[in-house]
Amino acid sequence: MAFKTRKTEEFFYSSPQEMYQDNKLKKIMGPLDYQATMLEEYNKNMDKKTVALELPTGSGKTLVGLLIGEYRRRKNKEKILFLCPTNQLVNQVVEQSNMKYGLKAVSFCGKQKDYLPTDKNRFLMADAIGVTTYSSFFARHSFFDDVDVIIMDDVHSCEDYIISNWTVQIDSKSTTFSEVLELVKPYISETDYQYLLEDEYSSDVAAWCNMLPMPLVLDRLNEFQEILRQGMEKGNSNYYAYQNISENLKECNIYFANRKILIRPWVAPTMFFDAFVNAKQRILMSATLGKSGELERITGIEKIFKLPIVNDWDKKGLGRKFFTFPDLSLGADEHENVIKQLQNLCKKSVFLVPDIKSVDKIKKIFEENLESTKIFEAEDIEKSKNLFVDIPEATVILANRFDGMDFSDDESRLLFILNLPKTTNLQEKFLITRMGASKLYAERIRTRIIQAVGRCSRNASDYSIVCVMGDTIQNDLTKKEKIKLFAPELRAEIQFGLDNSLDYSTVNDVLEQAKDFLNRTAEWQKAEEYIVDLRQEYWNEKNTTEEQINKKLHESAILEVKFQCSIWKKDYKSAFDYASSIVGNLNAPVLNGYKCFWNYMAGCMAYYLFQNGEKEYKTQGVQFLSDALKENISIRWLSGLQEKLFSVKSEDVKDADFFFDCIERIESVFSSIPTLQKMEEKIKSILNNLKSLDGNKFEIGHKEFGELLGFISENPNSTGAPDPYWIINENNLVVSEDKIYEEKEPVKKVPISDVSEAGRHRAWIVEHERRITKSANIYTVLITNSTGIDDDARIYAEDIYYVNRNEYVDWAVKSLNVIRRVWNTFSDIGESEWREAVHKEFIIAGITPKDYLNFVCSKKLKDI
Repeated sequence: MAFKTRKTEEFFYSSPQEMYQDNKLKKIMGPLDYQATMLEEYNKNMDKKTVALELPTGSGKTLVGLLIGEYRRRKNKEKILFLCPTNQLVNQVVEQSNMKYGLKAVSFCGKQKDYLPTDKNRFLMADAIGVTTYSSFFARHSFFDDVDVIIMDDVHSCEDYIISNWTVQIDSKSTTFSEVLELVKPYISETDYQYLLEDEYSSDVAAWCNMLPMPLVLDRLNEFQEILRQGMEKGNSNYYAYQNISENLKECNIYFANRKILIRPWVAPTMFFDAFVNAKQRILMSATLGKSGELERITGIEKIFKLPIVNDWDKKGLGRKFFTFPDLSLGADEHENVIKQLQNLCKKSVFLVPDIKSVDKIKKIFEENLESTKIFEAEDIEKSKNLFVDIPEATVILANRFDGMDFSDDESRLLFILNLPKTTNLQEKFLITRMGASKLYAERIRTRIIQAVGRCSRNASDYSIVCVMGDTIQNDLTKKEKIKLFAPELRAEIQFGLDNSLDYSTVNDVLEQAKDFLNRTAEWQKAEEYIVDLRQEYWNEKNTTEEQINKKLHESAILEVKFQCSIWKKDYKSAFDYASSIVGNLNAPVLNGYKCFWNYMAGCMAYYLFQNGEKEYKTQGVQFLSDALKENISIRWLSGLQEKLFSVKSEDVKDADFFFDCIERIESVFSSIPTLQKMEEKIKSILNNLKSLDGNKFEIGHKEFGELLGFISENPNSTGAPDPYWIINENNLVVSEDKIYEEKEPVKKVPISDVSEAGRHRAWIVEHERRITKSANIYTVLITNSTGIDDDARIYAEDIYYVNRNEYVDWAVKSLNVIRRVWNTFSDIGESEWREAVHKEFIIAGITPKDYLNFVCSKKLKDI
């Protein structure tokens, strides 16, 4: 047998573009002008350790990344690893690389032991680009421990995939959940304990989340470690994640949500992952480089050399999107009809939904109304989407996916977005809803939305309908202050969609416009010209304030990465210094919520040092925790933290009006009301019901009024249940008996039977309501149009308060006028500056929850 020899490849190309032009296997021409310009910029900076390339959604990031990888592989014989968020995208990239671009790539999905030997050898010998997921690369004992160049695709949406390798998430199905819950029970409130365990769905339970300060459980840290060590099943993701944080549990944060406990560091400590640190180069490809430090927080990299979008692609868009918002005029009850009509028109669609429960709901709509439509889910097209593409009538329903699957041209002209959540992990949810730090994630959320709406418009000549339903991302696409932060072209498309969606009277109006769009009629050509004119109008707008805030956040991000590095090394002095610097840097009212978090973190670092015998940090720790409390009095555990950690009594912070117990729910309701017209309709309905002589209608108005004011408002219909009751917080509840008597002269006096009925409500609440403490204040109120009480009934009315219906309506009118006014200024959940402004409005108008208590409890029933 003859010896096998191999001729050394002669490589004489001076750039990736030149190399690609000589590629006889490619099936598409390229690179396009803006891709070539970006490649030229990269060539000038090829020696940088970390370089980020900004290429907008649909502009061909994959080709740019693969060309860079192929060029370096062939020129330098370097091992190139291309990272994707999911297995589906790994397969998609490899297929495109080999079949479209004629570039050598091999995929690595699933377990390492199942990797094909030939693929492993081709990668290790630098004979092909390796493509795998972020999770596989950052895993312990990864196959990819010696890589020359790492190309990170869609890095803007990959925080969860990266941090997952340092994140332990325990759900209620695990026995570990119960053990951890019992360990932390002494350190959390009764309500938090109930919300953690609650198995019946309610909107307030679903929205709830909290954080447990790690310093509180330090005396039981060893026990905590042992529970986690014993509870992690070998081989699953939690097992390996725990291995990564086991020596640094003290340096992690603990978050809670319903039936879920999450433990993770602030940002991924990638600076301690050798394969990542030792690579010759890390190339970050992103739809946006961001201006607020998102890439730094996501990757844990302090120094990133950034190559921004070229040729004005930050202001333009790819293809054309026709936005339609049926909810603005038709309402949620028309969702099924909208889906049916648009699907019948387009035949192919992509459906983005928040969770598996929503997948089942949409599947049912298709099965009952669109029998000829083949239904796919993500796993059905993980290896290839050809099954979907080759069928004439189909939909693919994707749960909680912003990134990834592309459906260009006739693959799908229709994209549905239903209640897609803006946050993807519990840390984000806590910082936004509880800390009021929405500004921190504004760019990240905006990028997710851009990713989502661009799933079906992937090139310059592509076009698709984008039908947005539900309220989760609605404010980002309808509020003026939010829209103007999008690129001019996308902003113009959104604005055009909004203007037209306000005038729908039937689903046929939606259908008519959709037909014009798809058929590119003369009517649509007028619309096309209008959108371009709008884009030009927005072209040179600047937002100086936004730029200043983003500058502060970016400076903070670099310090945060330094903080993470220090704390992971248990260098608490440096960590304290960095946390202190972050607090000083976040000196803008709109950043107060985020500043509160870092005041808390600085306080924790001071406590760790104090605990280690460095007593001089006590004063500083107390001060930082005191400042945190002043900036966010809705986090109840903050008020006792100074005393528990440093044995110093907390300052008396004025939270007696209970406003911050309700503001998160006010924001949630506001998010579901898309237009002023809808708000006016809601207010009118509430007032009409409160003025009604029909007791049932009054109760409906009473319940909805409470919801609008941010109370947990319930109106149970079980036997013996009270009329609407409002929960302010775990310690205060108002339960009512609503009695609207026939209005004739004289109006009926309140009889003994109605007084007795009201008197039984307290017992019902104590027995059935689990969201309040055992010692909670329960105020019983009778609201009625009667002005008198039977004398025989007075003896039973000692603990019942009286409110006249007319006075109640007057109070509602006053309150709803304020609600209308502050709704007009609302733009997003979790904006600390807006919360403070609304608080002042409520105080001035006298409509805080405490004011409501004073109003309904001002007169005893026995005294009328």
